[in-house]
Amino acid sequence: MSTCFPFTALAPRGRRPGSGPFPCPWSAECLFHRRTDWQRKPDPGKIGRSMEIGAAKVEIPIAERGIGMMGWVVPENVVEGSQTPLSARAFVLRANGRTLALVCCELAFISIAVKEGVTARLREEHPGFGLDRSNVMLMATHTHSGPGGFTHYPIYNITIPGFVPSVCDAIVDAIVRAIGTAHEDLAPGEMRFATGEFAPDVPVAFNRSIASYNRNPDVEKVDWGSRHLAIDRCMRMLRFDRSDGRCLGALNFFGVHGTSVHSDNRLCHFDNKGYAASLLEAEQGERFVGAFAQGSAGDVTPNFKTPPGRKWVRGMHSDDDASAHFNGELQASKAAEILRTAAENPALSERLAAAHRYADLSDVEVDPAYVNGEAGRRTGPAELGMAMFFGTEEGPGLPRRLVFLQGAVAGLRTAWRLLPRSRAVARRLRQRDDIQGEKVTWMEAGRRRFLGFANLRKLPLPRNASAMLRLVQKLDLSDVAEPKPWSPEILPIQLFVLGPIALAALPQELTTTSGRRIRRALKAELADLGVTEVVALGYANAYAGYVTTPEEYAEQDYEGASTHFGKWTLPAYLTLFKELVAELRSGAPNSDETLPPQFSAADLADRSYSPPAPRPA
Repeated sequence: MSTCFPFTALAPRGRRPGSGPFPCPWSAECLFHRRTDWQRKPDPGKIGRSMEIGAAKVEIPIAERGIGMMGWVVPENVVEGSQTPLSARAFVLRANGRTLALVCCELAFISIAVKEGVTARLREEHPGFGLDRSNVMLMATHTHSGPGGFTHYPIYNITIPGFVPSVCDAIVDAIVRAIGTAHEDLAPGEMRFATGEFAPDVPVAFNRSIASYNRNPDVEKVDWGSRHLAIDRCMRMLRFDRSDGRCLGALNFFGVHGTSVHSDNRLCHFDNKGYAASLLEAEQGERFVGAFAQGSAGDVTPNFKTPPGRKWVRGMHSDDDASAHFNGELQASKAAEILRTAAENPALSERLAAAHRYADLSDVEVDPAYVNGEAGRRTGPAELGMAMFFGTEEGPGLPRRLVFLQGAVAGLRTAWRLLPRSRAVARRLRQRDDIQGEKVTWMEAGRRRFLGFANLRKLPLPRNASAMLRLVQKLDLSDVAEPKPWSPEILPIQLFVLGPIALAALPQELTTTSGRRIRRALKAELADLGVTEVVALGYANAYAGYVTTPEEYAEQDYEGASTHFGKWTLPAYLTLFKELVAELRSGAPNSDETLPPQFSAADLADRSYSPPAPRPA
């Protein structure tokens, strides 16, 4: 069995690429071994001159030690160093007087602080680029082994604990430098688009919430043994070529969680998508930029085995780094195949368009067309359900064997609802139940309450309480004069149109079926604009939990409990995207846009990271 040098060099120590019981993707027939074929250069004479493309990759330096990582929400999951670099990969497109920037970062998600920081820096330092929040799309690979502390909203800083200005600044700086370098690299070129399906026997991804998935009437029901079929197995790719025939880079979209590396890790790690990008770039050459962004990954995991002596469900190998590399190999192999296919496809038209708006997800009236004609459906302030705190089979939380308590609590709540009360209270409870439905709420992030308590500062804490608990106590202290939710509610939605391809970017984690419904609805809405393919992607421009279908929400597994704005969140997004398409079609942006709240220096200072005291010698 042959292997090509770049993959051998990048393989974890003691492993040979392709080892394991599954068919090896690196056989002599592997597309990586047919380099001259899959990298076939388009005819330079057919390259247009009106589109310019640039690409760049910049490392995100993480100097802080002792801060919590973002993703697993485990206090002990802290940064003690780096095993792999984290990078920002940027593509800048310019045609017909329009410029778009797409950046994929090896982070858990993008925060509003990062997005607004990047656009502010671009306006200040590069006003000639013509880039602002509408035509800059920031995406994340969703690795759970990157630093935290880069969001102003306190709910995501509790286990860090606190906002870390140096981390936020480092991320913003790396993204701005990547966009700037890509802009300097602009030269005539073309875009191409292609897709490819993973074969059923390729162990790249698995649905982790089959009971929720099977509730959807528009899916083929599967059992636990077939959970690998309950995902979107399609990888989508934008290929970028230069006028000299060189393949400049590729932006790939495939939904699978960045959780090959678990919470017992202490080193920054780019996880499976980082390996996929590094493997593809190593084979292609250092001038090639290969980005692996997310798709509908909310209920999709790379983990499917429980190794002897290890906690939690893991990937192919007992060693997490080896599992991340294995999964990255699979994604890189499929990307190589699609890259070759894309070279055969005609270039996309040079039309570029973008639309962006902030919307208050805590108060969206849903278009009846998306809820079977029912009027009056709407979203509500952010709430986190009980099941969220139990985590998943691949990640720690309260013991999963106690999940049955959720049903008991729900039963007690139903009985409690039967008690006599005033009409006003009864009406308020009915309204809440219509929005949050089956959710057993533990945290009201929008109303700033935990387990019903609003005044957390009154909770008694021992003198030696952890920094995490003290940060929880501060949640309602510093901004009483101007209350802000603990997690973002005013969130960005964004559409890019690249010829016949539309990218629909959301700031939440889409489940498999949620992504399918968004793609289907937007494809119909955009058909008159010549759009034939829609890519739905999460973790973009901000972050606020999950998006499940109403049917999945009713199951109240981890994903449903983490759908902050209630049962009608997906129909709300369909409503907002329909409005955004109307803005795109008319060319007139919404002039009544509500912007996210600004956090004062006092807000952030009170909740900033404080390094732990040095241990005595």
